[in-house]
Amino acid sequence: MPVLGVRSCATGLCLTLAATAAIAQSTNDTTETIIVTGTRLPSGPEQSAVEVRIYDRARIEASGQTTIADFLATVPEVSIASLESSTISTTVRLRGAIFGSTLILINGRRTQSVTGSSATSGFFDLNTIPLSMVERIDVLPNGSSAIYGGEALAGVINIVLKSDFQGTELDLGYKDAKDTHETAFSAGAGWGGDSTHFSIIGSYSDRDALSGADREITASADYRRFGGPNLGSPFFGAPATIFSIAGNLPGLNSSFAAVPSGSPGVGLRPSDFAATAGQQNTGGYTSYQDLVPYSVRSGLFFTGDARLRSGVELFSELLATEYTSDGVFTPPALLLANVPATNAFNPFGTAVRASGLVLGAERLATYHQHDDFLRPVVGARGRFGDWDWETSAVWARDDGQQTFSGQTNSALLNAALASSDPRTALNPFVDGPMTSPATLASIFSAARVADWTAAATVVNGFVRGAPLQLAAGPLDTVFGAEYESDRLQRGMDADRSVKAAFTELHAPLVAAGGAGNTKRELFALQAAVRYDDYSDFGSNTSWQAGIELRPAASVLLRATNGTAFKPPTLYNLAAPRLVGNAPVVDPLRQGETVVVQGTTGGNPNLDPTTSRASTLGVLWSRPDARLDVSLTAWRLRIDSAINFPSPQYIINNESLYPGRVTRAPPAAGQPGQIVSVNYSYVNFGDMSQDGIDANARWSVSTAIGEFTPAIAATYMTKFDGASTPGGAEVDRLSRANTDGIFAPRLKGTAGVAWSPNQKFKVSLAGRYVGQYYDYTPPRTLGDVWYLDSSLQVAFGKTVSVLLTGTNLTDKLPPYSTYFRGYDVFNYDLVGRTIFGRVQVRF
Repeated sequence: MPVLGVRSCATGLCLTLAATAAIAQSTNDTTETIIVTGTRLPSGPEQSAVEVRIYDRARIEASGQTTIADFLATVPEVSIASLESSTISTTVRLRGAIFGSTLILINGRRTQSVTGSSATSGFFDLNTIPLSMVERIDVLPNGSSAIYGGEALAGVINIVLKSDFQGTELDLGYKDAKDTHETAFSAGAGWGGDSTHFSIIGSYSDRDALSGADREITASADYRRFGGPNLGSPFFGAPATIFSIAGNLPGLNSSFAAVPSGSPGVGLRPSDFAATAGQQNTGGYTSYQDLVPYSVRSGLFFTGDARLRSGVELFSELLATEYTSDGVFTPPALLLANVPATNAFNPFGTAVRASGLVLGAERLATYHQHDDFLRPVVGARGRFGDWDWETSAVWARDDGQQTFSGQTNSALLNAALASSDPRTALNPFVDGPMTSPATLASIFSAARVADWTAAATVVNGFVRGAPLQLAAGPLDTVFGAEYESDRLQRGMDADRSVKAAFTELHAPLVAAGGAGNTKRELFALQAAVRYDDYSDFGSNTSWQAGIELRPAASVLLRATNGTAFKPPTLYNLAAPRLVGNAPVVDPLRQGETVVVQGTTGGNPNLDPTTSRASTLGVLWSRPDARLDVSLTAWRLRIDSAINFPSPQYIINNESLYPGRVTRAPPAAGQPGQIVSVNYSYVNFGDMSQDGIDANARWSVSTAIGEFTPAIAATYMTKFDGASTPGGAEVDRLSRANTDGIFAPRLKGTAGVAWSPNQKFKVSLAGRYVGQYYDYTPPRTLGDVWYLDSSLQVAFGKTVSVLLTGTNLTDKLPPYSTYFRGYDVFNYDLVGRTIFGRVQVRF
C-alpha cells in the first residue's frame, strides 16, 4: 500500500483508539446504530413514502457475483450496467438513465461523487469497493437531492459495509468459468464490551483475463456464421493487404492484393500476388483484446465506536482499498502505411501502401490501471434534551494511473518501413512476425499515461427531534448543514466548495386509536428541502414531498414528487483544452467546406443537469403471513444533460452559442470565413421515462420446510429523448442505441428458496431480460432467461459451505450489430460460473 494509504490508515486507527482511551468510566448504556437510506428521520418498523430496495448479505452471496457492478446488474431496477469491457471503470444506471446519474453512498454518507479513474465519464468507480466487504446494498431508484444533495439525479446506491459482528469470520472462495477463474479471500474480527465495539475486515481477490478469442461471438469480425455481415477491416487483416499509390500494382491487374496465406515474405515477386490480386485480408481487433481484464482487488475496513459516561458516542471508520486492472488492448496495425521501394522486402520495386495487423506485436498494446482509495470517517452523536444530534467528517481520496503501452512511435515505424537492412526492416509481406521482437518492441514503445488525484472532504451535522406534538403524533424533524470541498487533478487542477442547509419533516395528520393508548397513523405528510451553494456554478434548491395513507394496518398507499440535480463535474468545467483541425460546412456561406481550428475541453459556464421525479404506489404487508407485495408507478424527467457537441452542430446553431464561432472580417456583403470553433461541453439533452415496479415475496411453512417464492420486475412504458447536441429526440424504449442510453421494456427476476431446517438452504432463480431491438432494427435481442442457483449447508455453528452457480444453462450472447458483435450492456460474455465458498465463524 502506498505511503499515503499507510498514513491514512494510521490516522484513522489513532482517532478511534484515542476515542476509546477517553472512556475512563463507561456505562452499560449502548445503542445500535442503524443506517437508513432515503431519510435522516427516525426509523420505524413501517415503510415510508419513499420506496427503498434492500439487498442483504444473504441475497448478495446467493447471487454468485463477485463485484458490486455485476451484482447490481442482476436486479430489475438497474437497466444498464457499465462493464469493464466498455468503460474500464464500472457504474450502474437505474432504469437506464444517463451515465453519472446515480449517487454512491458508503454507510449512508456522501463520498467523492466522481473518482479520478472515471473523471472523463463522470461517475464513482464501483471497482474501488470489494463486494466481499459489503453487508448490504440499498437501492433508492428516485432522485433524492433534497436528502443527499447533488449527483442524486436519478437515484442513490447506499453500500453498507460489514461492521456489526462479534468474533472472527473467514471466507475462502474459488470461482470457475471457461477460460477464466477467480479466487477470493476475506477475514474479519469484531470485539467489544458494554460501551465499545471494534471490527476489522480485510479482503483480497484476483481474476484471470478473458480474451475475445476465447468466445466464438468475439473471435472473428466475420459474422456471416451468425447470419450477420463480414465486418472485418483490411486495417486488421492478418496477413496484410498491399495497395498501390496510383493505378494498378506493378505486374497485376488490380490496385490491391492480399498477402498470400503462408507467405515467407522473402524473395517475393509481383507474380506471387497474382492469385490474390483484387482480394483483401480482413479482420477485427476484438479477438485480440481482453474483454474481461485481469484484476486484483484488496481492501481493509476498520470501525470503532465508544460511548462516554456523558452518553456521547464517538465513532470512526477507515476504508482503504486498492484496485489493479491489466489487459491487452487494440493491437498495433498498419493503416495504409507507406512502404518505400527501399524496404528490404518490397517485391514491387516502387512505393506501395500496406494495411493490416502488425504480426508479432499483437500483445504489445496493453493497458494498466491502478487506483488507491482511502476514506476515513470520524464523528460523534448524542442527545441534548429531547433532541438527537450527530456530526461527522469524511475525507475521501483516490490516486491512480492509467497507462496505455505499445503505442506507435511514428518516426521509428517509418524508418523500419523504409529500411533496406533485413535485420531492422518491417516486413508487411510476410504471414508471420514482421520483424524481430526487439525491433517491434522499440517501434511500439510509446505510452499514453493519465495520472489522477481526486479528493473530497465532507463535514455534516444535524439535529433530530419532535418540536411539536400533533393530535395524530409527533412532528418529527431534522435540521442540518453540510460543507464539502472537492479537488480533481487529471491533466488539470480544479477545485470547488459547497455549502448546504437541509431540513426534513414527517407530519402525522390523522390517526386512529389502537390497542391500549397506542395510535395507528392513517395519513401523514413527508417533506424535505435542501439548499446547495456551489463556489463555481451557483446555487440550487431541491425539494421532495410525499404522502402516506394507511386505510388498513396492512396497506400503505404512497406518493412522492420532487426535484434533483447533478452539478457539472470538475472535469466538465476544467478539462484540458485540445486543439485540432476540423472539416466543417458553413451554412452562411452557401455551404462552403472549410477546415478550421477546433477547440474542445471543459466549459466553466455549464449549468447543472436537473430532474423531476414522481411516484405513486401501494404496499400490502402482512407480517403475520410473512407476505409483502408492492406496486409502484414512477416518472422521471431529466433536462439539460451535459454532452460534447460536434463542431458542425455549433456552426449550425451559431446564434445559440455566441462567441463559439470565430470568423474573419466580413467581405463583399458576406459573413467572414470561419477561422475557429469552440465545441467544448454544452448543456443539451433531455430524457423522459415512465414505468412500473412490482415486487412480491412470501414465506410459507410446510411439513417439509419453509418455501420463499419471490418475484420482482421493472416494466417501462416510456423512454425517449435526445442525448447529443443536434441529435433528434428518439424512442429509446426497447431500442438499443449506440450512445448506450436505452433500456429493455421489461427486466425481472423470479425465484424460490427452500429451507428444510436452519442448516440447509437451496434456491433457484431466473433473471429475465425482455425483447428489444438491436442497434440496427428490425433485428431483435433479449427475451432471454438466465438461471442461477445456490446451496448452503451449515456444519454446526462454525463452518458453512456455499455453492453457487450463475447462468447454469451457459447462455452466451447472440450476434448483435454493436461493434463488439454482442450487446455488452445486457448480455453475459463469461457464461456459466461455479463459485464454491467455505465460511468459518468462531
